[in-house]
Amino acid sequence: MDTLKVIVSTGGTGGHIFPALAVADEIKQKRPDAEVLFVGSLYGKEKELCQKHGIDFYGLNVRGIKGRGFKALSALAAMAKAVWESYRYLDRHKISAVIGFGGYACFAMLAAAKLRGIPAIIHEQNAVPGLANTIAAKFADTVCLSLPDTQRRFNPKKCVLTGNPVRKEIAETVKEQKEYTLLLIMGGSLGAVAVNSLAVQLLGTLRDNNIRIIHQCGDKDYARTKEAYKSHGYTEEEINTMLFPFIDNMAQAYAKADFALCRAGATSIAELAATKTPALFIPFPYAANDHQTANAQNIVDAKGAIMVQESELKKYPMDNILLAILENKQELREMAENIGKLAQKDAAEKVAAQLFKLLEK
Repeated sequence: MDTLKVIVSTGGTGGHIFPALAVADEIKQKRPDAEVLFVGSLYGKEKELCQKHGIDFYGLNVRGIKGRGFKALSALAAMAKAVWESYRYLDRHKISAVIGFGGYACFAMLAAAKLRGIPAIIHEQNAVPGLANTIAAKFADTVCLSLPDTQRRFNPKKCVLTGNPVRKEIAETVKEQKEYTLLLIMGGSLGAVAVNSLAVQLLGTLRDNNIRIIHQCGDKDYARTKEAYKSHGYTEEEINTMLFPFIDNMAQAYAKADFALCRAGATSIAELAATKTPALFIPFPYAANDHQTANAQNIVDAKGAIMVQESELKKYPMDNILLAILENKQELREMAENIGKLAQKDAAEKVAAQLFKLLEK
């Protein structure tokens, strides 16, 4: 049997990277002899996360093109160079297949795979696809979807509904039995200033009502957020157990969490569903095609979450709204069951199955 060499490619945020790593693990589990390589950009968190995960990483000098104005020209030139670099990389490493997980970082590798005649799959996590996947889908042999393609953005003959892959340790999370209520606050792997600012506004109410906190605030906003915690009377020792630039052990955080305050990225939603953690979603207002609102709406419709647009946060008494949910144990249980019904814990297995099916052809 020939050595199976697969490239998983994506980048930017953990929302793209974690599903790719989940599928990489699944490929290795099904084929221990397989070699899985990760190709991403030089500017996101992918290199750092791959190193922690023990997977080889190769970086391309690529950036996003959409919305960059005059800088789009240099980004296009860099993308063309990256396609050529990827073309050579595929030949040098004798790659069997490529799986792209969205974002500009995977576009070069998927285009090169098309030129090389190498089997390719893309995975679309969001309810509304971004520019990179919309174009890359034309190169791909198979399009794996987290949600049904109701807007017919892709060729239906290529599409397979798999769900959004979740890391195994998160899929297997069991909620801790505890006496207290805990709120998980997260703005994605890079943090979110609006989510952090709302969290800071809520600190007094949360403290007065004995609500515990685990808060991922991102590197860039850590200093400001930490000072806010101090101003509300939290000690250095308390802050070190509550506030983090980035949470490495998310499975542990989900195990403790009764409710989440967060953005509505597809991977966050998949992990919340897998761990039965209901949420208050604040969609990122500048996401391509407002896809975070569409992502969240599916959970809201199922009564597993509520949603407030960032532009409307000042219109509502957010402390009262959140506290009413956190103190209503019956409502928390019902919301947890509702979001849990939407979990697709075998998504990584399904994406890997599509890869093996494609290679058999």
